Amino acid sequence: MLNMQRVRRGVFVTLLLAVTSVPAHAAEPLTLFLLKMLRDQIATSVLESAVNSASRPVAPPAIAPALAGVHGVDEDQLRGLIDAGFVHLTPAQRAEVYASLTRMLADPKNALARPLIIERLAQQASAVRGAHEQLALLSEAQKRAIVADARAEYERLKPEERDQLVQLLQSRVAPIPRDLNDLMLAAFTAP
Repeated sequence: MLNMQRVRRGVFVTLLLAVTSVPAHAAEPLTLFLLKMLRDQIATSVLESAVNSASRPVAPPAIAPALAGVHGVDEDQLRGLIDAGFVHLTPAQRAEVYASLTRMLADPKNALARPLIIERLAQQASAVRGAHEQLALLSEAQKRAIVADARAEYERLKPEERDQLVQLLQSRVAPIPRDLNDLMLAAFTAP
């Protein structure tokens, strides 16, 4: 049982630090996948924000053609996949993910990749949901131990990395339960 707690704490701290570009050491394959997904998510979000602020289309593209060519997937299933997989996001954030995804799927350049995009989304949603559920099962004492470990790692970060981590927790997009997010944010912002 003690080893499982250490593994969970290690996975969580590794996930959290990976978001701030700190290398993960001795991580499991699933953890490496989650870390890559989080890095990709942050990079994609930054790029999309830049592109969206630079050029606003006059007329928004139709959503219906976005799923053309993706057999067996409809709008409700896509929304359900996002809602079920990214439970840590607010409804507004999940709506943004859906809108961004439909824009990507509606892009003619992505026509051949649509099934792969949906498959990748499903994999990421499943991985994020699994990690979130594992963390939600932790006792209060286990969560506090994770926060203490995370605080120690936080102290080792450069100031700009600390700021990024605090911003990530404040935005509530890290795939962790809200109570754990709040505990970490309080620990990181305490004097």
